[in-house]
Parts: sequence; C-alpha cells; structure tokens
Amino acid sequence: MEEMRVTSGNKSYCALLRRIKTAMLTVAIILLAEVTFANPYPATLDNGNLVLVDGGMGVGRYADRSSVAVERYAPPNYQIAISVVSVTFSDEYWRQHDTYVGGPYKIGEPFLLRFCYNWDRKSVAYNWGDNWQDWDINRDYSHAEGEPLIPNAAEVAFVSAYNMRFFDDITGYSPILKRQRRIIDESLYRALGI
Repeated sequence: MEEMRVTSGNKSYCALLRRIKTAMLTVAIILLAEVTFANPYPATLDNGNLVLVDGGMGVGRYADRSSVAVERYAPPNYQIAISVVSVTFSDEYWRQHDTYVGGPYKIGEPFLLRFCYNWDRKSVAYNWGDNWQDWDINRDYSHAEGEPLIPNAAEVAFVSAYNMRFFDDITGYSPILKRQRRIIDESLYRALGI
C-alpha cells in the first residue's frame, strides 16, 4: 500500500514536470518569435531625436524631431513641417548579426515634409513636390505606392509639436488584409515616449 502512494506521487510529480516543461517551451517559442519578427532597424537614433518612420533594403528613414516647425496653428487645422533623413546601415553588420541595431550607419541629407491636419476629421494631407495630396487611411501604403513613411512622419511631427497623439488608435480598412488595422502602431508611440 505504501509503495502505491509513492508511485502515484511520482506520476503526479512527473505530470507536473511535463506541464512546467511545456510552459517553459511555449514561453521560449514566443520570445524567439518576437526576436525573429522584431524590427531590424533601431527605433530611434541620436538619443531619441531621430525616430524611425520607414525602412527597407538597409536604409531607414528617420524623422528629425528637433526640426519640427509649426507653420499654421488654427484649430482644428494645423500645418507642421519636419525633416526626414535617410540612414544607410552596414550590410556587413547585417550579414553578421541579422539586425542593424547596434551597427554602424551613415546619415544622408535631410528632406522636408509638410503636413496639414484637420483634428475634427482626423485627416492629413501632405505636400509632395508642388502638390498637396490627401492621405487615405483606407489604403495600403506599400513602398511602391505612397510609402508608409507618410502617416508615421505625420504622427512624429504632430507628437513633437504638441506632445499628444493625432491618430492614436484610429483604424483604417486594409484592402490587402481585408480587415481594419491601426494606422499607427503602438511601437511608434513607445519610441516617442508618449
């Protein structure tokens, strides 16, 4: 009888160990997935002054928070300009580390973006060349069509000027995903400290 309790206790102990191992393996897989799908570009450079708004093919585009200029303040309408720089990262560093974070980089010449905001409609227009274009929240902005830097750079400019979110958790419809999705990812707000 005594021997049966020990065996039964061992089975319970083994079952508990299996559950713990399964839980630890699950946590390890989740952490690995987060590292694998993490953005390969630094979220900020220059002590947080440069904020990543777009990246691809070894080049990140960073909005320069120190360059923000409010050109029109007439609530609910605002016009803000911000400089964006292209940052070229080391391909050699990428080959060795599968990330650009912590690697050497070279900052290119800045270019200026201007945004007109309407707070009530939560709409943004941007100046591209000699024309103003409305930014459509119900469209997928790939690198081929309009670039994803537009909403991110607009948000960095607004947050830098007024220390408050413009889009916050507003969503738009993604024709590619066939569902609503956030316009601005929460990771951008974390990089901005807001």
